[in-house]
Amino acid sequence: MLDREGRVATWNLGAQRAKGYKASEIIGLHFSLFYTEEDRRAGRAEKLLKIATEQGRVSDEGWRVRKDGTVFWASVTITAIRDDQGNLLGFGKVTRDLSERKQREESLRRSEERFRLLVSGVQDYAIFMLDEKGHVASWNDGAERIKGYLPEEIIGEHFSRFYPEEDIRSGKPAWELNVAETEGRFEDEGWRLRKDGTRFWANVIITPVHNDSGKLLGFSKVTRDFTERLLARKALEESQARLKESEKNLRELTLHLIRTQDEERKKIGREIHDSLGQYLAALKMKLELLETTPATTDEVAACSKLLDDCMREVRTISYLLYPPMLDEVGLKSAIPWYLKGFTSRSGIETKFEMPEDFTRMNRDAELVLFRVLQESLTNVQRHSKSKTAEIELYSFGDSVILKVIDYGKGVPPSVLEQGQHDWLGSLGVGLRGMSERLRQLGGSLTLSSGERRTEITAQIPRIPSKLE
Repeated sequence: MLDREGRVATWNLGAQRAKGYKASEIIGLHFSLFYTEEDRRAGRAEKLLKIATEQGRVSDEGWRVRKDGTVFWASVTITAIRDDQGNLLGFGKVTRDLSERKQREESLRRSEERFRLLVSGVQDYAIFMLDEKGHVASWNDGAERIKGYLPEEIIGEHFSRFYPEEDIRSGKPAWELNVAETEGRFEDEGWRLRKDGTRFWANVIITPVHNDSGKLLGFSKVTRDFTERLLARKALEESQARLKESEKNLRELTLHLIRTQDEERKKIGREIHDSLGQYLAALKMKLELLETTPATTDEVAACSKLLDDCMREVRTISYLLYPPMLDEVGLKSAIPWYLKGFTSRSGIETKFEMPEDFTRMNRDAELVLFRVLQESLTNVQRHSKSKTAEIELYSFGDSVILKVIDYGKGVPPSVLEQGQHDWLGSLGVGLRGMSERLRQLGGSLTLSSGERRTEITAQIPRIPSKLE
């Protein structure tokens, strides 16, 4: 927080880590201290406060200075904080260190065109709000592009308009809202309708939104168009059946699709976290100011808890798409974190075994093992009916082994008697993609199953070659 003149009023641990100052060293000093000499001469800090005062909020990117004199590239959002009468109390300031992202931007820009040509539009998504009855309350550009409706054509209409006739007859739209309200979240994939009547394959996430007292206000809905990915997967399977000699090209296409999916998850996770996370953080700071007003402590605590729950949900969605700790600390921490959330969501108890001296691997190897774990547990939840799952991660010779074991209904013998590609396809396109990616890294994916036990084993060299 800053006061009205721009002097630092509060200071959290994130600020101390990013800028190097302790709270005792910086509180009371003007925030222009963080700006370069050139920016201070130009009065950039004061200009940003002026814009935030006039417009309510301002965002900026540029070089900032740490206590030790080093600079970092920062994304800054400044929000004017006012009381109920509109009097300016100060400013909320959120700073993110984007130095690493700036260095990656050029290489990401070069690869973006290749991904776009491979699977155009797979990263596009729609975010909009529904009221408590399911009527559309807001509409963004992604929703307009995917579904074809202008805002004035769809706002106020019931979202069942997007569903095929058979889903409407079965009451699926209302059922989805009921599940989201009861369980706190709903996710589904299926056919949806555009304005022109054509169908597209959609991934949908619906989350209930409540007010401070817990009353349902409506739902947030995120829709992604997965049609191209679905068609590409079908084309892969058909081509592989017709032309065995094209197997190498098909593996490369599968690999590109998985890479695109990884980048899509990472981008969506970052953008949801940035947009909603900063907004909620600013609101939380504003609510904290109410502790000095006539509002009761219980009311403030309830508001703060609600916001904490919303922020935790946003971060959970973000981390499920692409957990940052996988890059930062590796499988040793990422797997226990994921299993805790999986057990909470599915009710399936998990047990994880790993040697204490297990060391980190190549980034591509850790990512593919993490994806194998996700896909395997998804199959346990959807098909196995097992109440428990065991996960083992260990080194064996020059390889690393990941095993996922469940004690459900097992895989039918007729499936196991098929070729490897056939049984992988029977379990899901996701595991088939993981098998191809393991092969690219010199590894393999195998399955064994009895009457009450199924075991999926991923093997990969400890120091695999990088993806081509």
